[in-house]
Amino acid sequence: MKKNWIWLIGLTLLFLSFAQPFAQTEQKVHADEKVYESVVLRGSADPLDWSSNDHPLQYDEEEGLWLSNPIELEGGEKTEYKFVYDGNWMPGSNLTFTPPQDGSYIFAFHPEDERTIDVRLANSATGSLTLELTVPENTPEWIIPTVASNKNNFNYEVSPMKKIGDRTYEIMVTGETGKTLSYFYSLSGEPYKEVREEPRTATFTADNKRYQDQVTEWETIPVAQDVTHDFNHEPYTPDKHDQVEINVTVKHYGPIDQGAIYYTTDGSSPDGKKGKASNGKTASLEVVDTEANENELKTTTMTGTIPKQKNETRVKYKIDVWNSEGEGSQFADNNALTSDEATEFAYYVEDYESPQWAKESIIYQVFVDRFRDGSEKNNTSVDPSMPYDEQLKGWMGGDLQGVLEKIDYIDGLGVNTIWVSPIYEGPYSHGYHPTDFMNIDPRFGSNQLMKELVDEAHERDIKVVYDLVPNHTSSKHPFFQDALEKGEESPYFDWYTFLNWPNEYETFYGVKELPELNNDNPETRNYMLNEVVPFWMEEIGVDGFRLDYAKGPSQSFWVDFRHKVKELNEDAFIFGEVWDNLETITSYTGKLDGAIDFPTQSAIYDAFMNDSSMNKLADSLTTINEAYHEEFVPATFLDSHDMPRFLYEADGNTQTLKMAASLQFALPGAPIIYYGDEVGLSQSGNHEEVSEWKDRYYREMMIWDESEQNLDLKGYYEKLIDMRKDHKALTHGEFNAIYSDDDVIVFERKLPQDHVLITINKGEKARSLDIFDLYHQNTPNRVQLTSLLNDEKVKSHKGSLDVSLQENTIQIFNVKGKLRQEAPSEEQKYSKVVLRGSAPLDWESDRYLLNFDESDNLWKSGPIALTAGETVEFKYVRDGEWLEGGNLSFTPETTGDYIFIFDPQSESKVTVVPVNAASESAA
Repeated sequence: MKKNWIWLIGLTLLFLSFAQPFAQTEQKVHADEKVYESVVLRGSADPLDWSSNDHPLQYDEEEGLWLSNPIELEGGEKTEYKFVYDGNWMPGSNLTFTPPQDGSYIFAFHPEDERTIDVRLANSATGSLTLELTVPENTPEWIIPTVASNKNNFNYEVSPMKKIGDRTYEIMVTGETGKTLSYFYSLSGEPYKEVREEPRTATFTADNKRYQDQVTEWETIPVAQDVTHDFNHEPYTPDKHDQVEINVTVKHYGPIDQGAIYYTTDGSSPDGKKGKASNGKTASLEVVDTEANENELKTTTMTGTIPKQKNETRVKYKIDVWNSEGEGSQFADNNALTSDEATEFAYYVEDYESPQWAKESIIYQVFVDRFRDGSEKNNTSVDPSMPYDEQLKGWMGGDLQGVLEKIDYIDGLGVNTIWVSPIYEGPYSHGYHPTDFMNIDPRFGSNQLMKELVDEAHERDIKVVYDLVPNHTSSKHPFFQDALEKGEESPYFDWYTFLNWPNEYETFYGVKELPELNNDNPETRNYMLNEVVPFWMEEIGVDGFRLDYAKGPSQSFWVDFRHKVKELNEDAFIFGEVWDNLETITSYTGKLDGAIDFPTQSAIYDAFMNDSSMNKLADSLTTINEAYHEEFVPATFLDSHDMPRFLYEADGNTQTLKMAASLQFALPGAPIIYYGDEVGLSQSGNHEEVSEWKDRYYREMMIWDESEQNLDLKGYYEKLIDMRKDHKALTHGEFNAIYSDDDVIVFERKLPQDHVLITINKGEKARSLDIFDLYHQNTPNRVQLTSLLNDEKVKSHKGSLDVSLQENTIQIFNVKGKLRQEAPSEEQKYSKVVLRGSAPLDWESDRYLLNFDESDNLWKSGPIALTAGETVEFKYVRDGEWLEGGNLSFTPETTGDYIFIFDPQSESKVTVVPVNAASESAA
């Protein structure tokens, strides 16, 4: 079994951080600190869930924080969670907290530092006890002892003690009076537990009895506080010409002066210790820098090099470091002490490319059980007598025969790829609980029928990707049942990770019905790669895989997976579900061809559902686009089987859906249409009003009665599909954001021979923009814009290219003529300047855009009403960057309208003049 040891108690957060400008932060601090109207807690622990508002927080005026009600958590079990404020998900990855003991916990949300982890034990127990520990003399002072007990599932990492004297530590544990605490001491990890066969015991009392313990010997002692590699290698996607530089960071107190990389190139797992490889080869790590930090902690950087390898080579490697005068060594990243337990890193050597067809794919997601009932003979689990709401929890009768019958419908839409949901044998209609990876559930059809569907799709030049589930099985799978029954005698025991056989094992998000496969076990990996994958690719004939929960299996697994899939079909498309932040998604570059594009979905949702500014959308889309490798295919989407229907969330407003879909189809990546979106399929019920099976409403039956379909919406989707197929710029062109403000975004997709311009105005007022001005095109050419949505034409005239943006509309133009982005003039200096400040201004929006006056070479606001004697604090935001330094201020002597003037040559100069003075200056 694979174990992860972490010596220093703490929580690691991986997230995207966005710096807050000084003026904005200052404004929030001095305003109502509550900031939000509502905050909700969602998460993975049993009492929580990811889709409801069942755990609202209350604002505590005294603390200035939002606090949850007490929530029961199991000690030692990691909880992932996020806050949702005013309907908006917190950006970045999930926060994590591992309770140091069983109990009720209060989650605190800090509105001024939203990613602060503050989870407090609500002390409701009737008793407590205090453990006082004296450690042996050879215990390094930098190591904090921990307590592993029956109150935290004997987790050796999460309950740190507090130092109270020389070699002396203490911790208080709460529990019910008279109950027994069983426990061991360790140095923050099971390998470093005390030398002791049976656990110690203590009893909870009402008067907090103190127990004085002494450890005489540890099993072993850590070498360093932390050894981190985290796939920090360069280049990240090497080819046969590249040697690969490996970078390692070591945090330590005692000396660390040596390290090694053990690597293999034959697909086997490397093995070695302290510079000697027992399987594979060794490359040395050299110390390149050591910095002393606070409390004598040192940070040492080490580098090494793995030689060039030929293409199609799977390079796997492990890293350890040590002190040449010491005995042990320590491995990155899980800080294991032995090679067999160490993190295995991997990369694939090739000329990294994704399939051409994948870059041009338009994907239609079919959720088989809800698409069409083609044969009533297999409706053995369908019960039409039940209320519709109850039917939606189970089987509705959709099957492969139904998909076959509607293959012409799918083809008629114009899409070129079908994503088929899981149809393995299993207990549930969604298919994500497999009991047999190579047999299709009879309620869906048969293996032969799936093959017929693939053949029919191929006849129409449509690719088929299948939803592979490599991370877990159903608990009813024969492999797992055998392991439950026979324990270590079962050949499948190591196919799973049992923490305490038979009742405790690694699961998918704590769901006991979904035991995780140990894909790092050679037999498990061999089965998945050499039996399951060839079955779907060769016997069934699919063209690739959508990979469920791709961040579950290790990167080493995905290197082997890529090697196998591309060996069978180099043109296969593999894209993963990595529901995480952008950094984590892009870490799969070089292993996968692409991923489900959650960041873009969030950006689109925020813009159209949460009314976030188009500035934010432009920034997000630019950041996302720059992060993805040019060969990495992001699969964009608006909704899916795991989230509410976009149309439902838009209160049935098809114009909102049209605008969002138009944006989706104009962006880089492979757009996904979730079945039914194109005909206005929404939800019959509110998912927030049920406590279980919320996703039943995301997966309702497809509308086939044309009288109930929104044919206008369907025609619009068909137009978007044709548009994307007709313009290579939309699949292969550069993405450039040209302009944005609160309500408007203008961007382009561009190839040398194909240029598309997109304008969106989600505001309530029409706008007019001179596109030449936005491009700073000082020598305008004759340019014509032709709408790809309604054939409207706009032609340049006398050096202007004026586009009218009606309220709540999007336009996608084909550009003819030379329209090119140029730098602003030296006098203008910026493309956009915004005034923000205290009332009557605001610190958040682009409401007060300045216009550049070419005669004065100054940026000027429109008239703003000010009151005599009331000071206004303000700042300018130039091309998205706040003016450096503190806030500027102005106090008018008389009440009236004033013009704020920004001088790009003297940016901190305060010039605010009455309207009449500005008019006289202009005259």
